[in-house]
Amino acid sequence: MEENNKIADEESEELIESEKDKKFDLIIDELQKRKIDIKRIKKIDQSKKRATIDSVFDERTIFTLNKLLVNGPLERIEGTISAGKEANVYLAYDLTGKEVAIKIYKIDSNTSKWMRNYIIGDPRFKKIPRNISKIIYLWASKEYKNLKRAYKVGLSVPNPIFIKNNILIMEYIGFESIPAPILKDIKTPKNIFNLMNEVLTFIKELYQKANLVHGDLSEFNILYHNQKPVVIDMSQAVSIYHPKAEVYLARDISNIFKYFEKLGTNTPNPKDFYYEVIDINI
Repeated sequence: MEENNKIADEESEELIESEKDKKFDLIIDELQKRKIDIKRIKKIDQSKKRATIDSVFDERTIFTLNKLLVNGPLERIEGTISAGKEANVYLAYDLTGKEVAIKIYKIDSNTSKWMRNYIIGDPRFKKIPRNISKIIYLWASKEYKNLKRAYKVGLSVPNPIFIKNNILIMEYIGFESIPAPILKDIKTPKNIFNLMNEVLTFIKELYQKANLVHGDLSEFNILYHNQKPVVIDMSQAVSIYHPKAEVYLARDISNIFKYFEKLGTNTPNPKDFYYEVIDINI
């Protein structure tokens, strides 16, 4: 009788151990499935990123981009920061792991047409190409040079790092992977009066120190970072010797004054400020 009970106990233990083994195998299988699924999801995510780039830009852009990723200065490209009719801006990382912003201009005949208005008459650009791709490359180079000139005199713009064809790499403005918002999206900026004065000082110093007019300045292309303005989208900025420079300057002033007036800020007389910028006493 005791022997039969012993055999029964052994069989019961074996059964329990067998069930444990099955459960353990199931857990291992589930972990393996999850691991494979994570790899699959990552692969899909990478494919989506690549598809986004491939669907927007032509083969030459992709070729240049791949060279920058293989040879540097880029290590990888992450999500989109902004997407516009002229260009898309992406969060990327350089070879040291530091965040950078990469702006890729679209090779598009429609955008190249209005770009000519900001290039023709600018004494810095003597020859205007007819080829669409070359106009876009010139436009990208124009933004790089404008940023360089503004940054050199100490103005609050992203530092341009690298330019190749229609790809511009510049300083990233934000906190880690979170980009700085545009001023338009900030409902109640702090120290509005100081903020206004900083933007007006930018307009004035851009004209007097960098010899440039932004040409499209508004709350849509001013980043709000550390409660300070950082001006972006400098591609359309023109030399103060451009035939339409004063028209563009007046428009910039009007846009900025309208924005701050909507926030309830007392603004200076726009005409007086205009003459102050161009340094003419009236």
